[in-house]
Amino acid sequence: MMRLLGALVGLLWAAAAAAQDFTAVARLTDASVGRIFVDHPRGMMTGAGMVFGQSAGGGLLYLTNFHVVEDGGGIAVFFKKGEAISIYSGTVLAVSPEKDLAALRLTPEEIGTPPPPPLAIDTRRLEKGEAVVAIGYPGAADATMGRDMNIAAFETTLTGGSVSRVLMGSWPGRQQAELELVQHTAPISPGNSGGPLLDQCGRVIGVNTMGATDVAGIYLASSASTIAEFLAEAGLPVQTARGGCGGTPAAAPPAATAEAEGGVPLWMILGGTGASLALILGAMAVAAGSRGSEPTAPRVALTLTISAGGSRQRRGIGRASLQRGVIIGRGGAAEVAIDSPRISREHLRLTLEGRRLMATDLGSTNGTVVDGKPLPPNQPRQVGEATVLVLGGEVEIRLRAGS
Repeated sequence: MMRLLGALVGLLWAAAAAAQDFTAVARLTDASVGRIFVDHPRGMMTGAGMVFGQSAGGGLLYLTNFHVVEDGGGIAVFFKKGEAISIYSGTVLAVSPEKDLAALRLTPEEIGTPPPPPLAIDTRRLEKGEAVVAIGYPGAADATMGRDMNIAAFETTLTGGSVSRVLMGSWPGRQQAELELVQHTAPISPGNSGGPLLDQCGRVIGVNTMGATDVAGIYLASSASTIAEFLAEAGLPVQTARGGCGGTPAAAPPAATAEAEGGVPLWMILGGTGASLALILGAMAVAAGSRGSEPTAPRVALTLTISAGGSRQRRGIGRASLQRGVIIGRGGAAEVAIDSPRISREHLRLTLEGRRLMATDLGSTNGTVVDGKPLPPNQPRQVGEATVLVLGGEVEIRLRAGS
């Protein structure tokens, strides 16, 4: 019975959201929301975030969830406008584990679109029942693209709902401090982490962070007041907006009061972890192709850092070569030649299969080790940016997307 009631309530919320026209919100904000990829020891993390300003030394200021970048390495953020994509590298400037927020500086790598404009943050008092919009990149939508990467991976997903309530609480597992949260009904799922919650004017009223796994229509975001407090503590500028869409100033919000969290037993953190290295490689290839048809050298999709005998070299490989299969070895047939007696003439092959980068030992004499585990001959294994390959017991190869 409870499951049936939950489904009916979900349908009612969906019908209410459908009655709203959010085309203006999408037009105003879509270009400022970027998909983030973070290299983690456990794999590639993907989420969302938005531009909120410009740094004093140049570059963009970008806001997302702390759990998206936590313990991460390299960061890339992609923005799409029309059929063009821009790629930025990210540097973490400030974090708050308690608020689950992180601010980044973005530096352009490949520019195919104008710089995304910053979104204004509105700290006004929210009204229960007012319409809201969530924008992000739910990982489940990637499954619709099939095996090959395409530009649809960087198209935002928009969902509509309403404010359920504003409450004081803390994120599960991060209960050191109480903060203001917005409970709403705009559906979000893994991959939406860090994406904005917007009002009908396209102003940021929250950062989406998590939702209930077993109750329909309960999603939570850090409020605009929580965001503003975090940015002020970090000494970062922020573009603020107050009042209605017509610019009428709103009264300052009264002090918030604590509300009980209720009995929701299970929560989902909304950071997606299904992204592979091949997704990033395909993204860069799509971005390169979006710049037009001017003649350029083939873009590097994968860089190998090869360390042997105290020396180090880098070798770039294009996407087309990876799709055909790149052989690493000592012989003349090897596209990546390594002069070492421990390396076989055709030692290892790297192949891009759809979204997966695969490594295959070609029956080498001295073997291949992947992340400390022997790679059996002729048995492909998926690898990524966190992978360390050791060939012949002495040649180390590390992988990095792009040049």
